[in-house]
Amino acid sequence: WQILAIKNQRENSAYKKLLNSTSNNINVIKTASIISQTPNIYAKSIFINAGLNQGVLEDFSVINERGLVGKVISSSEKNSRIILIIDQNSSVPVTTMSKNIHAIVKGTIDGKYLTSSFMKEDKKPKIGEVLLTSGNAKIFPPNILVGKVIKVSEDSFLALPYVDFNNLEFVQVVNI
Repeated sequence: WQILAIKNQRENSAYKKLLNSTSNNINVIKTASIISQTPNIYAKSIFINAGLNQGVLEDFSVINERGLVGKVISSSEKNSRIILIIDQNSSVPVTTMSKNIHAIVKGTIDGKYLTSSFMKEDKKPKIGEVLLTSGNAKIFPPNILVGKVIKVSEDSFLALPYVDFNNLEFVQVVNI
């Protein structure tokens, strides 16, 4: 029930943001649509129709109604490139809902999952635990849904992202 309540809270928050409502902890810069997605198997990124003219800068976070999408890696006057969290070159500091496990996740080679690249104090999450942004790196706002743990091994874990990267249409660029 707690996961369902958080999911509903996230959806309501996303709808409020789409209606230009304000939130205390996230500053919405621009709601944008995806104009293209890179077909390259080595880079998982998207281009959006918002850029420097709309206040979109490098290192701003990108979310949608389901959770964390990625971060801005470059901006031109009218467009921006976003590296997706499922890219193997991305790094996202995460925590569990109980805040007792901290880790860094990155994308897998196939771009379908998230894998841990670092776990603080060798604490491991349990299968089914929800991962949220920790806010530790001061790039991603805290408490944004990232994924759900589906496999745990001795030295790492695997998570399924909440965002459906095959069906992205609209995103929001935010900063802390």
